[in-house]
Amino acid sequence: MVGHATQIAALTARFLDLLRVFDERGVWNGAGIRSCAHWLSWKTGLSLRTAQDHLRIAHALTELPLLHAAFAQGRLSYSKIRAVTRVATPDRETELVNLAISATAAQVERVVRSIAHIDRAQDEYAAGRVESSARWRWCNDGTLAVTMRLSPVDGARFLAGVVRSEYERTRTTGDPDVPIPTTTGDDGEEVVVAAKPDLWRHVPANIADAVIVMADAARTAIAMPEFAPGAEIVIHTDTDSPTDSSVDAHLDDGPALTAAEVDEASCGGSTRTIDHATRTRAGRRGVALTFGRKRRLPTHALLRVVFERDRGCRHPVCGRTRHLHAHHVRFWRDGGTTDPDNLIMLCSTHHQALHHGVFTIAAHGNQQFSFHRPDGTLIDTAPTLAVTGDWLPNTTLRPTAITPIEPGPLDLAYTIEVLYGIWDHTPSRHPIAA
Repeated sequence: MVGHATQIAALTARFLDLLRVFDERGVWNGAGIRSCAHWLSWKTGLSLRTAQDHLRIAHALTELPLLHAAFAQGRLSYSKIRAVTRVATPDRETELVNLAISATAAQVERVVRSIAHIDRAQDEYAAGRVESSARWRWCNDGTLAVTMRLSPVDGARFLAGVVRSEYERTRTTGDPDVPIPTTTGDDGEEVVVAAKPDLWRHVPANIADAVIVMADAARTAIAMPEFAPGAEIVIHTDTDSPTDSSVDAHLDDGPALTAAEVDEASCGGSTRTIDHATRTRAGRRGVALTFGRKRRLPTHALLRVVFERDRGCRHPVCGRTRHLHAHHVRFWRDGGTTDPDNLIMLCSTHHQALHHGVFTIAAHGNQQFSFHRPDGTLIDTAPTLAVTGDWLPNTTLRPTAITPIEPGPLDLAYTIEVLYGIWDHTPSRHPIAA
């Protein structure tokens, strides 16, 4: 197994070399192809994020010959290379190669995270400002995790909003509305009516409840377009019982929900429930709105149905979810109808390409469509991968080359101190790798 892992690492290095040349020559260009990563995702079955990582690493290794050589020799795995190239520069390369060869992949990730944190702090100190950032993700248990790092001013604004939301959440009858009312004094000046000192509370230790109030206020108070995916809570159900809408319920692109959670969400505003009734024998999904030739432009309700079905541009090599157009597959002027069997979502790029004859769309009924090249051949969603030639392992590679050299426990603080002790005495510093 270790020998195979070594061979995989060396082959991956060769693959990235070819990918870099492929990108530099622009061979990937074509109708509707936005980037080399986009082409790679379509043709090789990689996710777009993974394809972007492949390209980033492929180009970064051109300036890191020591890392490239260790990768090509099967001494470093892809996981280690992916991590190290985030912080590697020519000045740092020697030490990072030695570290990566001697440590496990998990230890390399820990060191790289620490280096990135220190570099970011140094860059922000030199620039005199901090860029606010926030990330979110759905966890395996169905909860939402949010991580924020805010500049001092943005942080103060956020906490001020938390305090106001906590006040609104906990205030009782007799507490004044926000803002605190004012009155006119004897001299004609406006005077703020004093409130009880305990009304404006300090920032709570657990701000979750206040943050939810902030979100609810924005969700219900800010006017949005009638059709605004992502700006409202969308709950999908799949049931035949109109009285039990919580069966197999789940958030749009999110986790499953319990009956209690569905009931809770239903009490708020800007919440839509999309009920997928039992499929017909032809496999057609429930909720179909047909207008035929009575109107050319689809209604907002019909747009929601088509958008929920397609989840973005339907072109096999795309997947964009913004700047979408509802296209009549059979043109309106040619007798096409305005219903789900003839409507499809296309991004602006592919919509324009369609009208310029770059490809065609065929409607097969029951909301099924296929895409074709001008010569009539089918454009596959994911072309079949074929192995070319007979592959034999590289016998010049040492089978255990990828095994770390006595990794042992990691003293992170000591490791970082040694690395920066070396790098801080380097005469020249190169910009941090992207």
